[in-house]
Amino acid sequence: MNKLKKFIILTLMCSAVLGVTSQSLAQTVTGDTKAQLDVQNQAFLTASGLGTNANFSVTVSQIIKVLLSFLGIIFIVLIIYAGYTWMLAAGNEENISRAKKIISAAIIGLTIVLAAYFITFFVIDNILKATNGSGLGSGTSTPTNP
Repeated sequence: MNKLKKFIILTLMCSAVLGVTSQSLAQTVTGDTKAQLDVQNQAFLTASGLGTNANFSVTVSQIIKVLLSFLGIIFIVLIIYAGYTWMLAAGNEENISRAKKIISAAIIGLTIVLAAYFITFFVIDNILKATNGSGLGSGTSTPTNP
């Protein structure tokens, strides 16, 4: 109970300090500085593609790609963790078998994520080609007229 009280008091003190300092350090931007920031913001939005009116399907595909990329990173980290566990097992069969199970599960998961990534790219690319005439992969493509 004593540790819980210390944790609560420390959390309240940190939030109070951060709350006061964040309000006291606020600044207003006016004049030439505001104009320069607006130009930089617009340049960033244009360069990143965020300032354009993108299709809903393109936005959805980008979100799916980011989520699948994060899942891929998680599985790669699991493989590295299992390898590290296997390395430190020092001949202990229980730790080695646990590491093997983690590696096999991570490889299966990574395979599923890669398959989902490629299927998503293929489906959305073909949907965009059918509706717009331009897909995700090759930049622009010409629609075929039957």
